[in-house]
Amino acid sequence: MNIDDFRYMWRGKRLKTLSPKDADLLKPINIHGKGTKHALLLLHGFSSSPAVYRQLIPAITPAYDAIISPALPGHGDSLAAFSRATAVDWITAAEEACQQLVEHYQKVDVLGFSLGGLLACHLSQKMPLNHLYLLAPALALQVNVPWALKLIHAFRRLGFRYLRNRAGNLYSELHSEIAYRQLPVTTLIEILTLVNDFKFTPPKCPTDLFLGSFDQTVNSIKVEEHFASLPNITTHWLKNSAHVLPLDGDLDSIIQCIKNNLRAASK
Repeated sequence: MNIDDFRYMWRGKRLKTLSPKDADLLKPINIHGKGTKHALLLLHGFSSSPAVYRQLIPAITPAYDAIISPALPGHGDSLAAFSRATAVDWITAAEEACQQLVEHYQKVDVLGFSLGGLLACHLSQKMPLNHLYLLAPALALQVNVPWALKLIHAFRRLGFRYLRNRAGNLYSELHSEIAYRQLPVTTLIEILTLVNDFKFTPPKCPTDLFLGSFDQTVNSIKVEEHFASLPNITTHWLKNSAHVLPLDGDLDSIIQCIKNNLRAASK
């Protein structure tokens, strides 16, 4: 791990570097209790890490027998490792993490943010999930993805290897996102191609969809249209949030939703 490759980011601004102690936040999270009834898989976003869940996890840990948040390939490591990561790597890692939980726990919930939300949708077609929580899933972006791909390929031909990262799309000032300070051109091509080619199929399990009213990364209106009129989907518009929902102003609403669902399921 090269912690100098990361920054605390807020609205595209680099706030500060990471200390050696902060590096622990980037590591995968593996919390296991004694039971085997209910587990939660957390999938983070592009260029982010399990650190994006540092405020969420303490609030919901007592409710689950296990909480797992892997660092997707290339994430939480170094820019060199990130530049080698592929969309296939991310999909495979998500499938393997989920499969292990499905094999050992009676019920498995999946919560995915941004890229993690897209991967969660993929898992819902592959695994018998109990509940899905989608936080600003990257099913539609604010940019024109085919045009952006052409532009990034042009940058690559011109010799560009990295572009500045503008992470930290938050509405509130409570927290900041830990993310790579730069984005490899090769990895940008991977994420844009994944979003462009992803074949969305509505999840069959109960699903809570959370969308930020001020999201500048994901096109929330188009994402909502993917789930329109589906009886198993509950959509929550968050009025005090942008894109990084696990760290933004409506986190308490997300936590309460999870707790309410767990309470209802236990009756």
